[in-house]
Amino acid sequence: MLTFAERVFAFLLDEHKIDDEIASNMRAWRHSGFSVDNSVRIDKGDHAGMQRLIQYIARCPFSLTRMVSTTKDGKIIYRASHAQCIPFPLSGDTTLMKGMPRNYELYDPLDFLAEVTQHIPDKGEHQIRYYGWYSNKKRGQNLKKMAKLAHASGSGEPDTPYRRKCRMTWAALIRAVFEVDPLKCPTCGGTMKIVSFIEEDVVIEKILRHCKLWKDFPARPPPVERIVTPVLIT
Repeated sequence: MLTFAERVFAFLLDEHKIDDEIASNMRAWRHSGFSVDNSVRIDKGDHAGMQRLIQYIARCPFSLTRMVSTTKDGKIIYRASHAQCIPFPLSGDTTLMKGMPRNYELYDPLDFLAEVTQHIPDKGEHQIRYYGWYSNKKRGQNLKKMAKLAHASGSGEPDTPYRRKCRMTWAALIRAVFEVDPLKCPTCGGTMKIVSFIEEDVVIEKILRHCKLWKDFPARPPPVERIVTPVLIT
């Protein structure tokens, strides 16, 4: 968390939003706004603990553990998130009578399905959003930056026997799967040798266009208009 706080201070200083005096003052605050709760620990192999933490982060509106049972006539008993009995439902109008105090709700099957399905998100709808340093855009920029640095400096990984074997067998695997030898020259039938790998997008596109193998991606169609039809459950 200290590292994240220093990154924020450095960003604000670079943008001239604050000065060194304000940054030093904020570092001395007891409640500086930079905090994290690390009281919950997950041990290695604790899959149940990991699942509970993910459920807490996702804030699922429905829990199978709170669906107690079904009655003889098919109604569903759903336990509330708290043990205290309160009037349910709570009335928003003081002139209306509140419900019976209880810590559960009794649903008809169709009413229960209607309550659950209204929480199903739309296709492609984002449920968890990340901002700033953790946003998708920033992480994508970091990956591109790391890729450029790795390309400029070369691979820092040691050349192990396993990596050498992978380089030797890739052509054999392609030949076994696609029944074609990628190292065989289509003109003279001799064995070709790899000189280098082309990774620049512009160069790859230029070569494919010259060979008349480039295919432009079709334009993205407009979004489909979503028509909501009201459903009446009786």
